Amino acid sequence: MSDTQGLLSKIAALRQRLERPSTTSAVATMAAPTVPTRPAERLTQLEADVDRGAQHSRLLDYSLRQINEADGTVEAERVWPQRLTLRSRQLLERGRELVARLRPLCDEPLLGRDDTDPLAAKFRQTVAMADVALRTIQTFPDAPSVQLRLCEGLEGVFDDVASRLESILAAVQQRKRDTDWVGRLADLLHVLTTEERMDIKPFLFLAEEILAEAREGAPLRFLAAGTDQPESFVAAHSLVVAQVIARIVAHDSELRGRPLEAILAGLLHDAGMLRVPGDILSHPGPLDDDQRRVVESHTRHGGDMMQRLWPAAAWLSDAALGHHERIDGTGYPDGLRDAQIPALNRLLAVCDVYAALCVSRPYRAGQETRTALTDTLLLAEQGSLDRTQAERLLTLSFYPVGSVVELVDGSLALVVATPQGRRDLNHPARPVLLLLTDAHGRRLPAPRHLDLGQVEGHGIVRALPAADRRRLLGRIYPEAA
Repeated sequence: MSDTQGLLSKIAALRQRLERPSTTSAVATMAAPTVPTRPAERLTQLEADVDRGAQHSRLLDYSLRQINEADGTVEAERVWPQRLTLRSRQLLERGRELVARLRPLCDEPLLGRDDTDPLAAKFRQTVAMADVALRTIQTFPDAPSVQLRLCEGLEGVFDDVASRLESILAAVQQRKRDTDWVGRLADLLHVLTTEERMDIKPFLFLAEEILAEAREGAPLRFLAAGTDQPESFVAAHSLVVAQVIARIVAHDSELRGRPLEAILAGLLHDAGMLRVPGDILSHPGPLDDDQRRVVESHTRHGGDMMQRLWPAAAWLSDAALGHHERIDGTGYPDGLRDAQIPALNRLLAVCDVYAALCVSRPYRAGQETRTALTDTLLLAEQGSLDRTQAERLLTLSFYPVGSVVELVDGSLALVVATPQGRRDLNHPARPVLLLLTDAHGRRLPAPRHLDLGQVEGHGIVRALPAADRRRLLGRIYPEAA
């Protein structure tokens, strides 16, 4: 049975259980279902699933019905033109190919887990555009001259559909990579807590991927997971730390020749947190003394874990044990000071603090990257963190690549490059931008670059948090939201 026939069989089976739906509704994204526990919740969930299934069937039905009459699988509801020009038939074939590429995204769980996902909205609009174009071909008059004129307009529509599809696929691919990274590291950390011996190669493979992305200038992504899934929570934080290290290790004279060691330390430094009970991880307020001692014990658990699994990698055990030591002796577990703390641990401490500040915790909201970097530098100025290592964070700038920022005139921009070389507090505040909107929030005819380091009168007010990115950019640039 062909793919088309299989899809149509599913539609027919669904229609036996539902009233025949109207063909005027747009497609809704198929969200990954959760499993309710109470009967009333299960009934509500079932009704929602049936509704989404009906909307999904409408997409496939009215798209496939327009383009599959040639192979006899579907009867056309309308009369096609008696003759189509070669250009019209080529356009029809292109529409057939685009719908075939759009179809798998209907079942993509990472596309639109909630109804407010701007990328899912863009997908629905793109499907509707393809459908309108295909319906228009169906209504072509027989006159070749008129068909050729109409083809010019529809070719532009299909060009736009193809461009939108590529951006959607790229965004979905990035979501998959982020989900894959967190899932892989979470699974490895779970095994790490249960095995006496474990191959270090899977961790090295992940470290190599992180390093490769950093060398390609990929955006720094602040991954997060809830404390209800401890392995994913620890994995997400560790991945942020490893990404930060990968972007600044090239500026460390001692570590640039062996960057994978530092990145690997970032991935594994917090493994001992898996020994901390979940109710403490999710505690929304200040910890009492007993809870604090339990949390602080994670460094010894992590050091013992690394020593047991990889006895030859003493530096890795030291990193897990000592990443909370402080230059002024106020850290734990041993209260080491100054030169007693290895260079890798000093760097790891800085990156760990910065990464933790940037991401929300049960007891506080995540900070803007500029504030997180400033607070980290302040801790170094006060003698808690190594000042030289803290200043390496300035290579990220106050607004790392991939940040969406608001300028003083109200326009929005994407950070595409950060200034290098100088380490004063003004230089990192002036990255290279790709302007996305004007001062009134309207999409620019064509995005343009702006190097804040080379111009006067422009400055950044703030980096947009996720909620504001979605609200302000979701409609016009869902990939950036």
